[in-house]
Amino acid sequence: MGILLTILAIVCGIISLVCFIMVVIQMFQHGQTGLGVACLVLILCGIGGLIAFIVGWINSASWGIKNIMLLWTAAIVLGLIFNIAGGGFQMAQLNMR
Repeated sequence: MGILLTILAIVCGIISLVCFIMVVIQMFQHGQTGLGVACLVLILCGIGGLIAFIVGWINSASWGIKNIMLLWTAAIVLGLIFNIAGGGFQMAQLNMR
C-alpha cells in the first residue's frame, strides 16, 4: 500500500511540474518575460513554483488557464495527502516489526 501511495504522489508531482511549465509559458506569451525567467531561476530554491502558482491564479481568467490552475491545485493537494498517508503507512509498518 505504501508503494502505491508513493507512486500516486510521484504522479501528482509530475502533473504539478507540467502545470508549472505551462504557466511559465503563458507568462512568456503574455509579455511577462522577467517574471517567467525569475520563476525558472527561483524554482531551484523552491520559491519559483510558489510565485508561478500565485501569478497563475491571479491571471487565470485573463490568460484562459483556469483549468490548468485547477489541475495544479488538485495535484498539490492530492500530492500532500498521498505523501502524508504514505508516510503514516510506512511508520505503521515500522511499528509492527
